[in-house]
Amino acid sequence: MSQIKPLYVISPFAIVFLIIFSFLSTAIVPPGQVGVGSFLGKVIDSPYEEGFHFKSPLTSITLFDARQKTLKESMSVPSRDQLLTTFDISIQYRLIKEKAPQMLKETGAPQQVVDVHMTPLLRSQLRELGKTVATAEEFYDNSIQQRLQAQLFEGMHPLQSKGILIEKLLIRDITLPSIITDAVLRKKEAAQSAEKAKEELKRFKVDQERKEAQAEAEKIAEIIQADKKKEVLLIQANAELEAARIEAEATLVRAEAEAAAKKVIIETLTLEGYIKLESMKMLKDFQNGNHVIIMDPNSTSPLPFLNLRNDKP
Repeated sequence: MSQIKPLYVISPFAIVFLIIFSFLSTAIVPPGQVGVGSFLGKVIDSPYEEGFHFKSPLTSITLFDARQKTLKESMSVPSRDQLLTTFDISIQYRLIKEKAPQMLKETGAPQQVVDVHMTPLLRSQLRELGKTVATAEEFYDNSIQQRLQAQLFEGMHPLQSKGILIEKLLIRDITLPSIITDAVLRKKEAAQSAEKAKEELKRFKVDQERKEAQAEAEKIAEIIQADKKKEVLLIQANAELEAARIEAEATLVRAEAEAAAKKVIIETLTLEGYIKLESMKMLKDFQNGNHVIIMDPNSTSPLPFLNLRNDKP
């Protein structure tokens, strides 16, 4: 009868050990990050790039995220007048992969690098730049803001030696002290009131000019109307004067004609005959008590000669 050889059975403990050993012997670095190994407390100078890696079970991995990040800071900055102005600042930065071992060795984990190097330098630089501004109100000047932003960005460049690359720095907002904002608000309200008063004055001037123009137009119209009326009256007066002149001339001509006719009659009948003739014509007038006028044949003017009245009815 043949002897049966025993089968080797792997212990569950061995399986667990193998799993743990495999887990401790491999590392996966996510995209955009870099791993820094530490072997028995000593930092390994060569970083682990993103991807799968084999390592010693005794090597621990610290991940450094090298993707772009934004740090937002808010701080009060004094100007030379000792008034505090609040600045809201955003810094876009990334960690330099190649310097990850140095950062871990000299400072620590990524957040420690930011807390130890970037934030204090930002605050220190901004306070120093604030001293270059005379008054807090000048922080609202666009040229001052642009200068501070550029100088602050330049002042953050030394962080590259610490493994931090500053890509962009922006001043998001500036909040002036309440004493300044209240004064600015009052100044703005005063400017608005002045502008409103200026517009009202402008409208008043326009209205006055319109009224003056209307009054001037009415005055001119009255003058024109008066001139027309004067012209009409003058024409009428001239017409009446001309009519009177013509009438006078006609009267004179008639008188001269009558005088000439009477002269001819007198020369023909003699004065005595003329008087008799006239006396016969005016007999009825004598009876009615009318006046009798004897004309001088040598003159056109009537001469009162005799006033005969008959008092009898």
